[in-house]
Amino acid sequence: MRAFLAAFGIAAIVAGLLVSVTPARAAADFDSAYLFESAYLGGLAPGDTGSFAVFFNNTGNLAWTIGTSTQVNLVACRSDKITCNVDSERATWNDGTWPSSAAYAPQTKVTVPTGDFTSFFYGIKVPVNTFPGTYRFNGDLAVAATGVLVHPEGYYHEVSVIASAQQAPSDLGVNVFDANSSGGPNDVRSTFTAPRLNTVSAYEIQRRDGACPANLTDPGFIKVATATVSPGQTGSYVDLDRPNGSFCYQVAVKDPLRGTYSYSNQATATVVNSTFGVGFTSTSAVLTQANNFAPGRLFTGDSFTINFTLPVKLTGAAVMRFADSDCGAPASQGGPPATCASGMSQTVGDVTCTVNANCILSLDNKTLNVSLTAAPNEVAIGTTTGLQYPVIVIESHGITDTSGNAWDLANSADRVIGPIGQ
Repeated sequence: MRAFLAAFGIAAIVAGLLVSVTPARAAADFDSAYLFESAYLGGLAPGDTGSFAVFFNNTGNLAWTIGTSTQVNLVACRSDKITCNVDSERATWNDGTWPSSAAYAPQTKVTVPTGDFTSFFYGIKVPVNTFPGTYRFNGDLAVAATGVLVHPEGYYHEVSVIASAQQAPSDLGVNVFDANSSGGPNDVRSTFTAPRLNTVSAYEIQRRDGACPANLTDPGFIKVATATVSPGQTGSYVDLDRPNGSFCYQVAVKDPLRGTYSYSNQATATVVNSTFGVGFTSTSAVLTQANNFAPGRLFTGDSFTINFTLPVKLTGAAVMRFADSDCGAPASQGGPPATCASGMSQTVGDVTCTVNANCILSLDNKTLNVSLTAAPNEVAIGTTTGLQYPVIVIESHGITDTSGNAWDLANSADRVIGPIGQ
């Protein structure tokens, strides 16, 4: 409540000029005196609610009684403070409790005798899209039945509005693709729409190892990057060269006024064909067809397949050098070759693509299919002539992954071939 802005004489003149829109002052039967009011509201954001209370004494000759011709309301006034009992300039702030768009509240007490006081309570809700600033609610008391002002005093309350809390996107999506022709399809694109009502443009892309969902504030989330996106626009960021596995992504937005964060929905990206962190090894080596010319030996007419962890690149006349089992079978499918006893040795021979074998890669380039068109080129004769099954790859040339990394024989799970089906 604040003192009337002009002397009563000036107000009376203005009131006379505005008689068509301003009710006349009530007779002495109705009179009031301002007592006190609740504090102004501050720090409200669009969508927030609050309430006001103001107290007046009944100083007139008549008691104020709810539901009768003597009921008194706190009515709305324009910013000039003398045009009252009209639609409030803040009518859109009505939280649903006002009697009408022109009245904030009725008296709280059912009956207010002369000399007694009553409060007037009303609520407000800050409309969406309200800009930050200070907003005033002007009012005065009026007889509900006639709209005549009881005692113009220039009451008002104020609300300070701050910007809405910054919102995180709600439509985060991810997809895995190859953005830089490096390491296969192992790049993760995060795409989202910046909320239209935000005032910030910084969106923090966060990643956590493992699939979603996860606690929004899980310490496993790390900041990958900050994307700058205007309100209402689409933003994206590409997280390059991820290893195989599942990753949980989310977007965090900091509210500069409150110092708090809001978080987007979470999205899982699963990378399955990355070459980063994956050794170029063979996982399976199987003799699929055995020859009839030299049973039990790697020879013309044999076919075998070798599966790799990564796509294969064949360069020139690719060579696989085998050692046979003259000294015994390898200890496991991953090798190494058996140790030769005194006086014994292994036969060693080469299978060379385009020379004594046809070599064909599968559509995904991860499987090498080899068919011998001639006998292996024996470079060392062992205890028994010919390459006796099982044979093990002990050296290779011209067989790499797409990044040029050589076949890691020592760490391969399977590099032993034969007999048939093995």
